[in-house]
Amino acid sequence: MKRKIFVIIAAAVASATVLASCGKKAEPVKEKAPGLAAFERVLASDSKSVGFHGELSHYGFALSSGEKFEWSKDMGANKADLAMVMPAKEFIDAGLDVTKLDPAEWLFVEAEPAHGTPALLIKTWNVADEKGEAKDEPEAMEKIAAADKDILAYHEEKDHFALFMGEGYEVVWADDLKAQPEDLVFVLKAEPLVDAGLDIAKLESFGWSFKAASNDNMGMGANPDQIVKSFDLVK
Repeated sequence: MKRKIFVIIAAAVASATVLASCGKKAEPVKEKAPGLAAFERVLASDSKSVGFHGELSHYGFALSSGEKFEWSKDMGANKADLAMVMPAKEFIDAGLDVTKLDPAEWLFVEAEPAHGTPALLIKTWNVADEKGEAKDEPEAMEKIAAADKDILAYHEEKDHFALFMGEGYEVVWADDLKAQPEDLVFVLKAEPLVDAGLDIAKLESFGWSFKAASNDNMGMGANPDQIVKSFDLVK
C-alpha cells in the first residue's frame, strides 16, 4: 500500500466509534503462552507477509487472497487494536450494502485504482487504551492478550486458539500448522452482514462458508450464526 492509503484508513479508524472491552483485569501472559507461541509460528510461516503500518501503529499479516489480520503496536495510539481486513468487492458482489453496516463496528474504505488498492471492508475491535509501544510483533500480541483475560481461548478437540473480537467475531489459528489445512481462520458474525443484504450462498464462491449457531464457542458458551474463511499457510 502507498502512504496515501494508510492515511485514509487511519482517518477512518480514528473517526470510528469502536466499543472497548471494559472492566477486565489483565492476567499474566504466561497463562496464554501456548497460544502466543502458536501465533509466532503463524508469522514465521511467511515472514515476508508481515509488515508494519506507521500511520496506524499496526502490525499486519497479509494473506494471498487479499485479506489481512492487523494488531496494534501501541493500544493507546488508536481505537482499533485488532482488525480483520477483507476485499470488499466479493461482499458487495454478494449483495452487501456497506452503508447499512454499523459504523461503530465496520469500516469501508473506497478503492484507490491509481494506487492499485481495492475497496476494503474492515472489522475492528478496541481492546484497551493503555499507552506503550511493543518492540516487535509477538510482544504486541502479548500486550493485547494481557490486557483482556478473556480474549484468547483454546479448543482442545480442534487444537485451535481463538482471539475474540466481540460477540461472534474471531481470528483463529492452529497450534500445529502441519496437522491440518485450517491454519488461520476469519470468523464473522453473520447477522449484521445478512441484515445489510449479504447473500451467504453467493459469498461461498470466494472461499467463505456458513457455520450455524451452536452451544459451544471454543468452550466459551453459545455462538451465533457465523461465516468463516480458512487459510492454509503451510501446504
